[in-house]
Amino acid sequence: MSTQQPPLSLHRLTFVSTHNQDLVADYLTHLRTRHYSPKTLQTTLGALVSFYRLLPSARRSRLWQDVTLVTPADVDAWLQAAHRTGLAPSTIHTTLNVMRRFCTFLQEQGLLAHHPIHPRRHAVLVPQMLPRPMAEDDLIRFFQVIDSLRDRTIFLLMLRCGLRVGEVTMLPWSAIDWTQGTIRVNNSKGRVDRVVYFSPDLEKVLRQWRRAQWPPMPLLFPSAQRPGTPVSIRAIQHAMARYLKAAGIARRYSPHTLRHYADTRTMPSDVGESARVPFYKGSAQLPARSCSASFSLRYKLLRKARS
Repeated sequence: MSTQQPPLSLHRLTFVSTHNQDLVADYLTHLRTRHYSPKTLQTTLGALVSFYRLLPSARRSRLWQDVTLVTPADVDAWLQAAHRTGLAPSTIHTTLNVMRRFCTFLQEQGLLAHHPIHPRRHAVLVPQMLPRPMAEDDLIRFFQVIDSLRDRTIFLLMLRCGLRVGEVTMLPWSAIDWTQGTIRVNNSKGRVDRVVYFSPDLEKVLRQWRRAQWPPMPLLFPSAQRPGTPVSIRAIQHAMARYLKAAGIARRYSPHTLRHYADTRTMPSDVGESARVPFYKGSAQLPARSCSASFSLRYKLLRKARS
């Protein structure tokens, strides 16, 4: 079966010249042939659109015709415009990083004489924030108002396994190993595969949802509006906002806070006090050896609790 990705639409770049559109298209093709994920390609395109739109007005018409004329002074002016617009430091940093790699590509193609982005001159400090999990009282109230088995399953997967919302939407039934008590997450962030365990309470809900899903589908959570496609991330975000409002929780939470909760809490209490070790989310923050050891310990403890 072919895994070739369809080309991205450049309709968001119609305000720049055909020459600039061709440069962006060539760069996206360059990334695609190196197996960058579709989400990374979308993020790259969005960052380049943002950069073009915030270019200094005095130079905008010229750079919209030919971006290879960009200078360090243009980048200085772009940083000032991004700050005035109110973009978050992380967004500015990401956009600048994408533009830096784009300019490196143009330079390697012989289209750019000098790189316009200087590491020291254009460095952006990004605050390193600790994860903010949902407060335990809010978590209890949140789950008390969930009246849908599908939604309860979705949010429990994030809470117990630390799955990202995008990973939940794409999860197939074939990823679940009922015998081993694990879920395999393929092609996750950074093109990394990983295996996570599921707790007894999550297993119970998963089995209930599988029996309730009719007709059977390859995906755990197919879209009700578009059969054969996964439920959208936006639909899950809207569902969470609806339940937070029903629970009377004023503080704003996103589905990602459930993943943070999994990272900062211990294993389920029914495993036993001797097994109170942290969840492993499967991010790239830990070396592979530590990840393997963490999973091995947790897996042994879980199997002991099941026996």
